[in-house]
Amino acid sequence: MIFISTWLVTLLLIAFPYPAFLTLALPHFGFLFVTWWGLMRNYQLSMTLLLISSLPVDVLYGTALGLHGLLFALIAYALTLLGPSIRQVNWVRQSTVVFVVLLIASSVSYWARTLTGQSPEFYILVLQAFVSAVLWSPMRWLYDGLAQYTQEIGAERQ
Repeated sequence: MIFISTWLVTLLLIAFPYPAFLTLALPHFGFLFVTWWGLMRNYQLSMTLLLISSLPVDVLYGTALGLHGLLFALIAYALTLLGPSIRQVNWVRQSTVVFVVLLIASSVSYWARTLTGQSPEFYILVLQAFVSAVLWSPMRWLYDGLAQYTQEIGAERQ
């Protein structure tokens, strides 16, 4: 239930129409979703569920089907390995690690998009990784609050 609620919020954040001046400064909400699951809930993380949940993200961003599945798996694997040590540090260090991991994912995304015939601007992908790392803490609080709310609703139903 927590996965579905966080996934739906992420899809809404991706599909929400933003003003034109914010297009360069938008974080990659899909990456932040996987980052939260990889760092905070890695014991509940399912790669199959991540791959299935990446398909609507591919459609919303207009990329080749499976590209975000590859990127989600890369991010989840890296953050699952780093998770126990990263969860214990402050938010600045967490954001730094998130930036490095998302920068690697952006590099793989740039490479894969170039192979599929798209011509992405690399600086936009780097800026997106930076903004995602800066907004990691607020998004973490949002997902934590949503998870707690979902658990409370589930406990009331039982």
